[in-house]
Amino acid sequence: MHGLQELDLSANGLKGPLPLSIGDDLPLLRVLSLSNNGLTGTLPPGWGKLHRLEDLKLSFNSLQGSIPDSWAGMISLRHISLSYNQLSGPVPSFFSTLRDLETLLLGGNRFTGVLPPSLGALSHINSLYLFQNELEGPIPDSLGSCVALQKLLLSHNKLTGKLPSSLGRLESLKELSVSGNELEGELPHALEKLEKLQTLDLADNRFAADAPRSRQVIRVMRTRDCQIYM
Repeated sequence: MHGLQELDLSANGLKGPLPLSIGDDLPLLRVLSLSNNGLTGTLPPGWGKLHRLEDLKLSFNSLQGSIPDSWAGMISLRHISLSYNQLSGPVPSFFSTLRDLETLLLGGNRFTGVLPPSLGALSHINSLYLFQNELEGPIPDSLGSCVALQKLLLSHNKLTGKLPSSLGRLESLKELSVSGNELEGELPHALEKLEKLQTLDLADNRFAADAPRSRQVIRVMRTRDCQIYM
């Protein structure tokens, strides 16, 4: 099996910890899917040796602990799905070095700290899911540099501050969800530039929805049949 390139064991009732030696035993692996199982324990640092891995799916398990820094060695990653586990610690800044990354799905965990401004270096990312965590602080202006983003889901965290005007540069954005945070202030006029936006979820925050600028943004969005939740 040394030359194996794809391994899909999702939804097989697997239990127990992740195997430690995959990085050594399957160095040519490109696709690894172990989602929807009963896997427990932590993420093995040795998996950082999977230099050719492009697609990693570990969602819907009971994995704990932080994401090892050694995973920066997965330099070919394009898709990462770790949603709905019990992972914690900060969102690693090394994700910014994975320049081919297209999807980063970390929702439904226990990540803490701030959103790393370095995520703005991900010029190819189209889906960034960080909902249902314990993230705090502002939404970094640098996310406006993720020009390929189509879905940005940051709902149900502890984010504060205002919506950055830089989000108006995300011309491909179709869904923006920041509900269930502690965001405030008026909505930036720059949001009117998001002509492809289909869903704008701003519910359960402290936005000044009745302010003139906010009303103008909402009016423009509704003329485009954008679904707005306040």
